[in-house]
Amino acid sequence: RAGILAEGAAPVEVAAALRATAAIDKAALGEFLSLPDPKEGPHFHKETLDAFVSGFDFAAYRIDEALRIFLQAFRLPGEAQKIDRVMEAFAGAYYHANPDPFYHQDACYVLAFSIIMLNTDLHSTKIAAENKMTLPSFWRQAEGINGSTDLPQEMLTTIYHAIKGDEIRMLGGGEEASLSRAGWRHLGGGEGGGGGGG
Repeated sequence: RAGILAEGAAPVEVAAALRATAAIDKAALGEFLSLPDPKEGPHFHKETLDAFVSGFDFAAYRIDEALRIFLQAFRLPGEAQKIDRVMEAFAGAYYHANPDPFYHQDACYVLAFSIIMLNTDLHSTKIAAENKMTLPSFWRQAEGINGSTDLPQEMLTTIYHAIKGDEIRMLGGGEEASLSRAGWRHLGGGEGGGGGGG
């Protein structure tokens, strides 16, 4: 925070300053936003992250479009727990702006990870074309993540083709691998790779 705001500034002030500082190092920003707080509090870093994410207006965007914008604002850290904190904040903000058709924000959270896994799968040169995730595989991956109902298949189809046609490019280098590993953990798929099948 040095050089941006005086010591003791409130989280909302820090978040506003971070968003307004165009020259800020994107990797340092990602590390700062994802820092943990002491279990006993105060929750300065979480409140700053939440305030930072709330500065985005996701209301007019489909979740993959919002994620694309969000991931250009900073460089994601490589540590899975830090990625989780950032993605939880994104899911909360997106759900607040677009509650329909989601049953709860956890559905946004898991779908966001699913989208990043899809992005990595479809555009990785390490995955053979015949092993790339198909549309039916993507549908199946999203089954059961929205409480007692499934997400609209039409929405998932639109997301699939949007990602297939235009890769989400994240700032920096190796975040995709960490995100995919974290995503498989949330979807109960272990450390596996592409979706394959059809």
